[in-house]
Amino acid sequence: MSRPISLEEMVRLFKVRHATAHMFKIDHFSLLRKHGIEKVESSVFDLAGHKWKLSVHPNGHTNAKGTHYVSLYLMNQAPVYDTLTYELLAVSQLEPKWHTHGRDEYETNEELGSEGFREFISLVDLKKNGFLIGDCCMFGVKFHGIEPAKPGTAESFSLIEKPLNHRVTWMMTMFSSFNPGNVHQSNEFVVGTRKWRIKVHPRGSMGEKDKSFSVYLSALGFVNNAPKTKTYARFKLRVLDQVSRNHVEKTISGWLGAEPDDRHGFADFMPLGELDDPYLVKDKLYVGVDFDVISVSNYC
Repeated sequence: MSRPISLEEMVRLFKVRHATAHMFKIDHFSLLRKHGIEKVESSVFDLAGHKWKLSVHPNGHTNAKGTHYVSLYLMNQAPVYDTLTYELLAVSQLEPKWHTHGRDEYETNEELGSEGFREFISLVDLKKNGFLIGDCCMFGVKFHGIEPAKPGTAESFSLIEKPLNHRVTWMMTMFSSFNPGNVHQSNEFVVGTRKWRIKVHPRGSMGEKDKSFSVYLSALGFVNNAPKTKTYARFKLRVLDQVSRNHVEKTISGWLGAEPDDRHGFADFMPLGELDDPYLVKDKLYVGVDFDVISVSNYC
């Protein structure tokens, strides 16, 4: 199947025609299953005078007949003091229509919560009926009975394998001059749409103090006005062997929060007794990160 118009034009027309809607486009949809991603959340968006997120579960539910479904939910990010009429959508890429379970009401709720469908659309229908083309699909929400204040909004999410500049190495010269009791950080660098730093504790952090060399990757802010949303990453933290290239590497994966300075890593990255030749040579140490997979979000 091929689209009658480009994706870019499709998204543009959706925003013009549906001013009280938000579209959540997912590229490389098959990679979500490949990498075991259970759910993907949009950034926070404003509609109907409230703040929301969309949550897509690509492998959401399998019924008794063995049919696999995508689950879709709308989540309020602040108290809701009105009853609002909304409609969750999967947008066709063949014609101007969508798959929906009809209109529903989001009731007054002072707590953070969610409403939606565990069996929103089957994977068979997603693939067969023009909702998944070129490994891309588009979900969304539309509110009814409210005055449109501006055109609709849209964002995209994708997983990228081995992204541009996926390997970064920090050369720590005059290592003996680093205060062993402090945390030290690399210069800021960019991978995907996010800024990062490598952080080390020369004499260990938390329960590994005076036992291990601790290494972390810290997520910072975003670039190019990218949506401020959680970032999925699978990466290797590394201390390089300068003689035989038998590097110390440990892999970790997970979601890093949208707020700056969320970090993943290892307090027990390597024993302090091993932090010597061939890793520490002539008072120089190389610490790095190698991204296998990262999520990228953009407005569109």
